[in-house]
Amino acid sequence: MKNTIIFLCFLFSLQLIAQGPIPRAEVNLDEVYTQYGLSGEGVLIVMIDRGINYTHPDFIDENGNTRLAYIYDMVDPTGANDPNNPYGVGTIHNHDAINTALINNDPLLSTDRFGHGTATTGIICGNGSGTTDGQFHGVAPKATIISIKITHDYFPPFNGQPGQDAFWDPSYIAIALQFASDKIAELGLPAVTLMNIGSIGGPTDGSSTYSRAIDQYVQSGHTFVCGIGDDGGRDNHASGTISQDQTIELLVNKTIAGNLRSDLWYSENDRFTVSFQRPNGTVEGPFAAPNGPNDAVDQNLGDIFMYHRGKNQEFWGSDANRRELMVDFTGTGTYKIILQGATITDGGEFHSTLNPSNFALNNRFLSYVVHGYSINDYASATLNIVPTDYVINDGWYDLDGVFRHFTGQGDPGELWIGSSGGPTQDGRLAPDFAAPGEIAFCAYSPDTYYSRSNSTLVQGGNGLYGIQNAVSAAAPLSTGIMALMLEVNPNLTPGQIKTILRNSCREDSFTGSVPNNTWGYGKIDALLAIQNTISLGIDHIDNKAFVIYPNPSKGSFTIDLGKEYTDVTVQIYNMLGQLISEENYTSAKTIEKQINASAGMYFIKVSTAKEGSNTLRIIKQ
Repeated sequence: MKNTIIFLCFLFSLQLIAQGPIPRAEVNLDEVYTQYGLSGEGVLIVMIDRGINYTHPDFIDENGNTRLAYIYDMVDPTGANDPNNPYGVGTIHNHDAINTALINNDPLLSTDRFGHGTATTGIICGNGSGTTDGQFHGVAPKATIISIKITHDYFPPFNGQPGQDAFWDPSYIAIALQFASDKIAELGLPAVTLMNIGSIGGPTDGSSTYSRAIDQYVQSGHTFVCGIGDDGGRDNHASGTISQDQTIELLVNKTIAGNLRSDLWYSENDRFTVSFQRPNGTVEGPFAAPNGPNDAVDQNLGDIFMYHRGKNQEFWGSDANRRELMVDFTGTGTYKIILQGATITDGGEFHSTLNPSNFALNNRFLSYVVHGYSINDYASATLNIVPTDYVINDGWYDLDGVFRHFTGQGDPGELWIGSSGGPTQDGRLAPDFAAPGEIAFCAYSPDTYYSRSNSTLVQGGNGLYGIQNAVSAAAPLSTGIMALMLEVNPNLTPGQIKTILRNSCREDSFTGSVPNNTWGYGKIDALLAIQNTISLGIDHIDNKAFVIYPNPSKGSFTIDLGKEYTDVTVQIYNMLGQLISEENYTSAKTIEKQINASAGMYFIKVSTAKEGSNTLRIIKQ
């Protein structure tokens, strides 16, 4: 019996140790660390989210200094008139100010009371130093960080702590991107940016003000990531065509109290007349369409608010030739949006979405349902990189040692049920690939809404680590991999990163044939992405020309050329392509060498006067 208890305790301890690395192992990150010694050092992460708790150990280096170059708290108005803030909103804290506050234990300059921004930044680049074994570290644990706090989530009072009102202003997106662009130039580091927000609605064809701002940012050379969205698992998209004088009925089933928004888009060259039928059978309308692109027809009908706008009056600043019919419902039951084709000269096609409507909220269309098209508008930008989320692990041991798990959201290997789907409304592929975000383990701070219960704090995490799931976990994991790619090759363009990632995916029985609008190009593989990044910068590698041993090595190694050569040159390069040593030999068959540099991957290039050159990789441990 005693041996059985010991064995069970051993198994339990193995489970605890296994909690952190599961997503890393799934994408072969452990092999990346072992083979290439990557850490994200020298790479900048720009995180646009709900802020960060900079006092968390994950964001403090081994010398006790902050890893944050800047915090831009756009929600805090106190610094808007600061002469050192040219952006007109928010408050900026630089590295020195953050470090001083950290060392002096001053009142927090800025924080993340909800917890989402801290958690997701931890997935990208937390260093795991909140525990002695560091098992909960992020993908790029030595990266430099800029945190841009762009939004607040609502939450009620909890555990004696006050609640928080929601805040969101989409016009801040362009300002945040300008700030990021300026600071990337100032710091001079290769960078990847993640905006970890977005929900279904809008034109989702890349034409909105916000999507165009993202594309402009990428065109400036900045890699940008936005997850596809968490609006999957429900019939929240309807589309079809309406012919001249035809009448159709979009049935909207609303079961959840609060506001429900239908956002319908169609050609500016067409005209739809609109009526509404309430659950009790009463009808409002018909209401004629706006006359032209600069016109609007708005109606306040009590429980129904209609905003029918020409292309120059719609709410998203789209530059496409499309108009918007936005309708808010506040009652419950089944409503009808009755559309008639008053003038159809451009095909009569329409797309409509519902929000909120997802796997957890049973608001849905009952007619003209077409699956997919639930991508958020920011992710529909043409040049960004768009991950989706799949399940690798649905359970965890909480702080009290209780096993917790999600049910009904997908089994390991399957797409998470809440993942939004493509394509965009203009028919482009989305997402680019899938990453395992169910579930990730990451930084939690005390007294936040995330940490209000021991059930989401993980065993072995000292109360400083918990769970994150959904696309909000998959996108940071993917962003961290991009940071490692930039560590290997800081000159990668956004287009090259996207191409490498797409070409570094694997397909299986879950993904089916790829690419498709559910999985993109398949499941991301970090090891293959790093290898393909390396191969991009190597002209020629011939593993048969000569051998290096031992490999990996502690620094000393032997080059065996196989036979005697004359006029031999041996060059050693680091991963950045920088020459760190060069030596010439009149003749040689075996050469003893030493790498006098830090652990990592290096390239050994051997050239001879007659036979040309060959290159091999070596790992210094």
